[in-house]
Amino acid sequence: MTIQERRSAIAAILFGAAVVFYTIATLEVGSIHKPGPGMFPAVCGAGIVIIAGIWLAGSLKRKAGSSPFWTNGSWKVPSIAVVLMLLYASTMEWLGYTLSTLVFLVVWQALIEREKWVKTMVISVLACLFMYLIFVCLLRVSVPKGIVGF
Repeated sequence: MTIQERRSAIAAILFGAAVVFYTIATLEVGSIHKPGPGMFPAVCGAGIVIIAGIWLAGSLKRKAGSSPFWTNGSWKVPSIAVVLMLLYASTMEWLGYTLSTLVFLVVWQALIEREKWVKTMVISVLACLFMYLIFVCLLRVSVPKGIVGF
């Protein structure tokens, strides 16, 4: 367990605690039998605290190493992934759910996964179709139509 992982666990504990305290202060939590709008965020925040606490407790049993967080350009792929997700989220209203998801999956497969084009297209089209069927047809979620109209 590296020092960075311990720091990450502590940051996750603080974040989860902040979510719980903010939720309790601003939303009605309610009870188990009659939950309010703050119940789900409070439970999620508490879950983050518990999981990060277990992570931290496990890391304290082992000797901490001090390896560098980023080594030899290993920051590039996560950075590309974050940029792709931000672009995906920001273009969804304009392009629509279907087209933006398809473009996102194609670019993800090409840049992050480094798959061949045939496999990239098959995975992207099938995943986009599957997600459309689940969210739009089965769950009846209203998704952005965009310039395509579907």
